[in-house]
Amino acid sequence: ITQSERRAAAGSSLILPLGYSQDSVLYAQWRYKEQTFAIYRNKNKQITITNELQFSGRLKVNSDDLSVEVMNLQLSDSGRYFIVAQSSSGDQLPNKIIILTVYDVINVEIKSEQTWKAATNSCDVHLLCRASEDQTVSYRWRGFKEENGAQLNFTLKPEEGDVTLNCSASGSTGNGSNTSTVKCTPEKFGRDFPPHSSGRVGSGSRK
Repeated sequence: ITQSERRAAAGSSLILPLGYSQDSVLYAQWRYKEQTFAIYRNKNKQITITNELQFSGRLKVNSDDLSVEVMNLQLSDSGRYFIVAQSSSGDQLPNKIIILTVYDVINVEIKSEQTWKAATNSCDVHLLCRASEDQTVSYRWRGFKEENGAQLNFTLKPEEGDVTLNCSASGSTGNGSNTSTVKCTPEKFGRDFPPHSSGRVGSGSRK
């Protein structure tokens, strides 16, 4: 018996490959929680859906590489999948068990605020990451800055250009992430000269 664990997002797909060539297998079954939903017979070289169970309209077979795909995964599709096969010589091949956990995709929003500080020629940046679902989640920032927590505060200078930050949210029922690009843009204090110049506003004079 070979056993593996898989995690997949709701709405994604799970491919269940037999792992043997057509000629080496006489018969095979795909089961979910001990209920058979697909079989392969070497006689006609085809995989047949025998019982759609809760997968109605979401099963796709590939008889060339001997695999069954469960599409548009639902949270209720979590559980044990079994692949049982018999070799062309009549021997029982090792059973495969796939333990699937389907998780919900959390929608993540990032709110960004920044304040220009002329004294330091930089921006104070404040980012807030929030999951739209009403649940307890943990947040992790990655990219330009790496930090745990929903809030992220840092200083950014104009010459650093565009910086990218990714916030991932993890909860008991799922995960999600979002990315934000931040740039520090100096505020102009007069139309006639850039903010790093000195002089009276509007006069254009320089020291």
